[in-house]
Amino acid sequence: MLSEAEKRKHPRMKVSFDVEVRHPLNGVAYYQTRDMSDTGMFVVSKASEVPLQEGEIVRVLIETESFVEPMTIDMRVVRRSEDGKALSFI
Repeated sequence: MLSEAEKRKHPRMKVSFDVEVRHPLNGVAYYQTRDMSDTGMFVVSKASEVPLQEGEIVRVLIETESFVEPMTIDMRVVRRSEDGKALSFI
């Protein structure tokens, strides 16, 4: 039987960097990535959270040492769990 990771169409890479998530009505919160794939990322709360519902669009600011400039991406909330949020690129 295949594990969940082996069934995935888009393999995930373990990555850890800070992201800022901006919700159009609920404000800004800071998260840390747990993993990333070609289609999105999973983020965990760093301290503050904003209410996010599945299907909502949020703006994510990614700033790492490997980027010359910060990157801003609109993403869709696809799943919420106790340990974090799954966001997909749109």
